[in-house]
Amino acid sequence: MEVVLVLVSVFFTKGLALQCYQCIEESPQTCPRMECPYDCNSVTATFSLGGVQVEHSVRTCLLSVFCVTGGINAGFLRATINSKCCKTDLCNDKALPVLPNQAPNGKKCCTNNDCSETVKCVGDEDHCINGSVPFVPFVPLFSKASLQGCASKSICDGLVSISQQFNITADIKCCEGNLCNTAISISLGLLIMLGSLLTSILFL
Repeated sequence: MEVVLVLVSVFFTKGLALQCYQCIEESPQTCPRMECPYDCNSVTATFSLGGVQVEHSVRTCLLSVFCVTGGINAGFLRATINSKCCKTDLCNDKALPVLPNQAPNGKKCCTNNDCSETVKCVGDEDHCINGSVPFVPFVPLFSKASLQGCASKSICDGLVSISQQFNITADIKCCEGNLCNTAISISLGLLIMLGSLLTSILFL
C-alpha cells in the first residue's frame, strides 16, 4: 500500500509541474520547454549607457519577486523592465515589447550626494532613489557601485521583496518628494541585480 501511495504521489506531482518556455529572443527558434517550480516569466529589458541602448528579451522560470515593470534613471544610465509572470502551462509564449518612451512627468531627483546634479523623471518614475552595492557576486564591474536618480514604484517595491526573499541586509528607502533623495542611504540597486540576473540567464 505504501509503495502505491509513493508512486501515485510521484506521478501526480510530476503531472502538476508547471511547464514554461525557456529561451532568449535572439534565438527564438530554440525555445524548449522546462518544468518550473516558480512562475513562468517573460521579460524584456533595455539598458542605455552613453547613448547606446542594449535590449534583451528572455522567457524562462523565475521567482515572482522579479516580476517588476518600470524604469530607473540615473542620468548617464537608464534601464526599463517590462516583465510578466503567469502560472499556467506555457503561458509565457510571447515576448513582451520594450516599454515605450515616455514624456517627463515634472519630477526631478538628485544624481549625486549634494544634489548638484539632477535628472528629469519620465512616465511612472514617481520616486527618487539612492543606492549602493558593496559587492555583487560574478559582477566585479559593479562592486562598490552607487546609483542615484528616478525610479518607478514597482522598482522600489521590488527592492524590498528581493532583499527579503534572499535575506540580503539592506536599508531600502525610496521617497516621493521632488529632489528628496539627497540624503537617503540604501544598499541595493535593482538595476544591478536584474542586470546580473539577465546576464546569468542569457549565458546558461
